[in-house]
Amino acid sequence: MHFVHRTITAALGGASLIATMLFVSAPALAISVQINGNIVALNPTPIERAGRVFVPLRGVFEQLGANVVYSNGQINATNRRHTISLNIGSTQATVDGQPQTLDVAPFIIGASTYVPLRFVSQALGAQVNWDDANQLASVTSYGVGGPEGNAPLPPTSGMQLLRNEQPLNGAVVRSMEPQIAAQFNQNVDPNSLRIRLDGVDITAAVSRTRNGFEYLPTSPLQATVHTVSVRGRDMNGQQVNASWTFTTERSRM
Repeated sequence: MHFVHRTITAALGGASLIATMLFVSAPALAISVQINGNIVALNPTPIERAGRVFVPLRGVFEQLGANVVYSNGQINATNRRHTISLNIGSTQATVDGQPQTLDVAPFIIGASTYVPLRFVSQALGAQVNWDDANQLASVTSYGVGGPEGNAPLPPTSGMQLLRNEQPLNGAVVRSMEPQIAAQFNQNVDPNSLRIRLDGVDITAAVSRTRNGFEYLPTSPLQATVHTVSVRGRDMNGQQVNASWTFTTERSRM
């Protein structure tokens, strides 16, 4: 009886050890970045720090059609619509002349400079979605299709479609639950509207009319840059879409 007991115990212990070894040895998924539907090869590879995905400097800026100048720890990037300034080791940034705050500062490892993917992409007018299960960051940027630049431009730009955005484009607000709203410069079919906040469809919770929309977050937003995107059709059936960004920052009071 004791022999049987010892045999069962040993078998269970061995199975537990094997399971533990399998769990420990299972490799973690590498982080991948996709821009306008195409996986991009970044060297060095993306890394995660403080819950944020960081990518090598030029790999993403240039894929999003931006020119980059790096000097003495300062990063300046410009595309045809936006200008960004970042500093190594600093959470203070400037986007289109407006001060903004990053969650985590850019940093250097070896000979490589890393910047936060979401902040940089959104500051350049792109949208970012994160697939945690596959460790995949998907970036969508109108007018940029990687090196070929073959992605379609939006039929109607943000400056043409929207006015009186709340918060203002590029603004930094202290409220973590700001009202998000805008008016249209032309009548839009409210039933066709699809509105996203940081890639999440919030349409069902948005008050919509042919003249504009309003939304109040149901929970506090993170202290970071946010992108509001609007898609729909005007009263003639033509597709319209636009987007703008703002930053929420916790009050220091």
